[in-house]
Amino acid sequence: MVHYVSQLNANAVIALLFPGLIWTVMLAFLWSVITALQEGIRHLQRLHQIPCDRCQYYTGSYHLKCPVHPLTALSEDAIGCDDFEPATGCQPQLCYRHRQTSPTAGEDWR
Repeated sequence: MVHYVSQLNANAVIALLFPGLIWTVMLAFLWSVITALQEGIRHLQRLHQIPCDRCQYYTGSYHLKCPVHPLTALSEDAIGCDDFEPATGCQPQLCYRHRQTSPTAGEDWR
């Protein structure tokens, strides 16, 4: 009889703990997903502060992105660049309208 009562108590404890454990794991997973999304958003906001593509010196070339700071161009180190000069007007190598039709040899972009 004592063994039967202890078996009921063990089943009751398991019946109470198991759903609590499942909810704890689910909430921990949800918390980690939300935390990862927040960190990703913060990282993207920081990357959008990189000014290189709006700079006068930016070439758009894969080989040499910036002749002034070639090692830090388009990286987080370029945030707050002292040599940043806002680009004025349309840069033919970057402008999508000019990329669609490129000039033939000897023609000017204008």
